[in-house]
Amino acid sequence: MTCKLDQVCDQLRIKLHGIDRRLEALKGNAMALSEKSQGLVESQLDRIEQRIYDSRVSVDAANTRVKTWHDGKKAGFDANRELWKKERRFHQLNSRADDTEAYAIAVFELAAAAADEAAQAALQALLARNDANLASLPPAWAEEDLAISA
Repeated sequence: MTCKLDQVCDQLRIKLHGIDRRLEALKGNAMALSEKSQGLVESQLDRIEQRIYDSRVSVDAANTRVKTWHDGKKAGFDANRELWKKERRFHQLNSRADDTEAYAIAVFELAAAAADEAAQAALQALLARNDANLASLPPAWAEEDLAISA
């Protein structure tokens, strides 16, 4: 693999590990989020939403590269491979490798963007579940829970 592809793989791995670690920590508080932890969740959600917004241009470009690959390059991906290998056509094989790596990088970029969207959805679900849990408590318990967490 090329350095660029290695970097993208590593970035995705780090991002997924971080998301998993943060979500596990948030799931630890099963009943109701305290006001402080709810603020932290909302802050995390804001950061993820901003990252999604900031990456929209690169995600659109990655989608275009993936579509182009599927519409054109993929069809002829193996068509001349054996001939090029037999005739040692380095330039065609190198171009094929470059195109394939660009496609792989685009797919990894989309995976990273999907990981951000999954984290966003999980945080939104956590906040929504907290709202539902608080609404299911008798009014006195909900007020007491909020007073304790303040």
